[in-house]
Amino acid sequence: MKARILIVAGSSRAGSTSKILSEIAAEAAHEAGAEVRKLDLHRTRLPLFVSGDSELAEAPQLREVREMANWAQGFVLATPEYHGSLGGSLKNWFDWLYSELAGKTAAIVASTGGGGGDMSITAVKNNFNWCHGFTLPFHAAARRGDFEDGRLANDRVRSRIRRLAFDLVRYAPMLQEAFEAAKALGEEESSGFSGYHLRD
Repeated sequence: MKARILIVAGSSRAGSTSKILSEIAAEAAHEAGAEVRKLDLHRTRLPLFVSGDSELAEAPQLREVREMANWAQGFVLATPEYHGSLGGSLKNWFDWLYSELAGKTAAIVASTGGGGGDMSITAVKNNFNWCHGFTLPFHAAARRGDFEDGRLANDRVRSRIRRLAFDLVRYAPMLQEAFEAAKALGEEESSGFSGYHLRD
């Protein structure tokens, strides 16, 4: 059975460099044999998260986003680095989700103005981990100077992104399977944190 991978381009800007990174990851995930779907947060504009607003939570684009997240076993999350953190569009995506990410695996890529991307990558990993999801221990980041004529010109960064995608396809199904098996143990401590998701 093919791994199910969702590529999330987490910038609201048209022609963003993080979208370029996400496309490289999507191509590699497809090569690795995965079924790949894409979510572009420039095109799919989500309402700003308001806690407890049940009417807003039923917006059509939010239902679509939840369905895609439920479908996925693994995620490539591509973010720009804004003010030393992840992009607002991707943070808003996280705020609308929780159980849909539990037991899943994410690979993180970032585009930055000139830094190394560590701040935004750490922020994305923290968000995903707090949803009880797993993140690959490695990542990739590209600086503004790594792009030429609308493409990623740095072959080393391209290779890192592709390796991430191949590993995501490799590990995401196994981790989700283990998480679901643990959840089947019920509320016992032996289920680990999966036991907190019995009603998902």
